[in-house]
Amino acid sequence: MFVSVHGSSLPVRRRCARRPLVVSISISYGLRVRLNGVRARLERDMRRVVFGGRPTWKRRPNTLPWLDQPDALGQIDRTSEDADLLEKWVSDGYVVVRDCVDPGDIDAMVATLDGLWDAREAIRGLEILGLRDAIGAPERNLSHGDVLRLDADTRRRLRDASDWRIHGFHYVDEAARRIYFNGKLRRIASRLLGRRARPIAAINFMSGSEQALHQDMAVFHIYPHNYLVGAWIACEDIAADSGPLVIYPGSHRAPLFSGFTDYPQTNLRTADTDGWRRYQEYVDGLSTHFERKEFHARKGEVLLWHGMLIHGGAPITRRGVSRKSMVLHYSVRGADRGREVVGPFNW
Repeated sequence: MFVSVHGSSLPVRRRCARRPLVVSISISYGLRVRLNGVRARLERDMRRVVFGGRPTWKRRPNTLPWLDQPDALGQIDRTSEDADLLEKWVSDGYVVVRDCVDPGDIDAMVATLDGLWDAREAIRGLEILGLRDAIGAPERNLSHGDVLRLDADTRRRLRDASDWRIHGFHYVDEAARRIYFNGKLRRIASRLLGRRARPIAAINFMSGSEQALHQDMAVFHIYPHNYLVGAWIACEDIAADSGPLVIYPGSHRAPLFSGFTDYPQTNLRTADTDGWRRYQEYVDGLSTHFERKEFHARKGEVLLWHGMLIHGGAPITRRGVSRKSMVLHYSVRGADRGREVVGPFNW
C-alpha cells in the first residue's frame, strides 16, 4: 500500500495499520424513541439559547418541492426517461415501479418475520407491536424475548388474533436494512422531491392495517411542507380480500387541514380528541371528491405516494389471509422537524 505525501509516494507497511474496533449494539425501538426524545429536548434547549425559542417554521420560508410548484409540468424535461413518471406524480400524486427491490431480500426478510414465533433465539432489540389475546381485545407490545418465553399455544393464539407489525426492523435484520437503504428507490424519491432523499422510517405489516383514511403529512412533522414520500413495498401477491392499500389519486393537491393552525407543531400526533375527530371528518369528506383505487400489487411492486395523498387500508373481508408489506418514508435532510415539536404526544 502507498500513500502520497506532497507528490511523492511512500511505502506503508500493512501491519502498521490497525482496524478500528466496531461494536454493534442492538437496542429496542422503544428505547430508540426515548433516546430521540432526550436528543429533542437538548436541541430545543440549544435553539432557545440561539433563536429565542422560535422554531424553524417561524424563521424559514415554506418553499415547496419542485413538483408541487404551480409550473411543475413546465419544468419537466419531456425528453427524459422519467418524464411520464414525473407527470403522473404531478397529476395523480403516486407512481408504481417494478424491479427495484431484490426478490431475494424480500424472501429473506419475510422468512425471518414468519419464523419469529418459533425462533430458537430471541432477536435482541426487537419489539412486536399490536399483539392481541383475541380478536378485538386491547393491543399490547412485547419484546421478541418475551414472546418466545410464552408457551407455544399462547404464541399461536397471539399470532392468529393480531394484526401485528414491527417498526424499525431494519435495525435488527440485514435483508430489511438492504431494502431500507435501497439505492433505486432512494434515487426515485430524490427525483420526486428535487433534493437528495433519505429514508426516515420503516414499518413491516403482516396483514391488512384497515387504517382510517389519512395523509402522512398529518402524521409526520415536515417543514417545508410536502418533503415526504411514502413507499409501499408488496412482499407477496396481494389478495383483494386481504385489506389492500386504498388511495385517492389527485387528492394530494387539496389543502392541509385548516385545524392544524401551527403545523408542524399541530398534527395528529399532538391533536386532542376533538382535533382527531374533526380531521377525520375533513379527510373522509374530501375523499368523496376523488376516485377510490385499491392497490392489488404483485410481489416486489412498489407504490410511492405524495405525503398529502389520501390513503388507508381497505377492510379485511377474509380473516386469516396475509398482506405482507414493508412501508418506508423518505424525506430530505432538515425537513423532519419532529424534534422541535413540543408534546404531549399521542404516540
